[in-house]
Amino acid sequence: MYRNEISVRFNDCDALGHVNNATYYTYFEEARTELFRVFNPSLDIHAWNLIVASTRCDFLQETTYAEKLTVYTWISRLGSSSFDVEQAIANEQGEWVARGKAALLGYDFTTKKAVKMSDDIRQKLLEHQDAPANVPALRE
Repeated sequence: MYRNEISVRFNDCDALGHVNNATYYTYFEEARTELFRVFNPSLDIHAWNLIVASTRCDFLQETTYAEKLTVYTWISRLGSSSFDVEQAIANEQGEWVARGKAALLGYDFTTKKAVKMSDDIRQKLLEHQDAPANVPALRE
C-alpha cells in the first residue's frame, strides 16, 4: 500500500467552503505517482505507457481548507494488461472522507493498443495489495 500526505489548499475549496468534488480526483491522481513509477520510472511523458479506463469516487464527509489528509492507495485486481487501483482518504482524526477506484491499463500510444504487463511489473504491483485497516467498502 502506498501512503501520501496532502494539505488542502485554499484553491481546492469551493464557495461553500469545502473541498470541491472534482478535487478528490486530483488527490487520487497525485497519490498514484509512485504507482506510475512502476511503469515509467522517470515519469517521462514521451514514454508514457498507462491510461485511465475508468474512475469513481464516493464522498463520505466534507473536508475544508488547511486540513491534513492521508491518501491510501492499493492494488485490488490484476489482469493481463489492466489493473484496479483502490484509494481512500482519511483526515487527521482518522475519519474516512472519500473512497475511490480507478481501472488503469498498460497502453502503447503508438499502436493504440493495450500492452500486457511484464512479470516484473506484476510482482511490484503485488507488493501493494494490502488495504488500510477498517477502510469502508465502495458504495454499490
